[in-house]
Amino acid sequence: MNLGIGAPKLVANRISKDVDVTLQSENGMLGIGPFPYEGEEDADLINAVKQTITELPQSLYFSSAYSSARIRGGHIDFSVLGAMEVAENGDIANWMILRKMV
Repeated sequence: MNLGIGAPKLVANRISKDVDVTLQSENGMLGIGPFPYEGEEDADLINAVKQTITELPQSLYFSSAYSSARIRGGHIDFSVLGAMEVAENGDIANWMILRKMV
């Protein structure tokens, strides 16, 4: 499951322990764990919106280009998208400025 930016990033902490799901971050990490407890953060482990995350024993790392190819190539079973704006027909109308915080 790919987690987009915004509210979707909260999904990692809400998945029941009896559900087997592997989370992917758009910046190139497969196997995202829940957010770390305060004081246990590792600044080198971040999600697509630069929040600290945890890794799992099965975590894999790869380029953001490969990550995007996995998403757009249909290799991800499920994606949770964040939307800043949604059109009447359900189309996501997001936009962002390059190199600016979302």
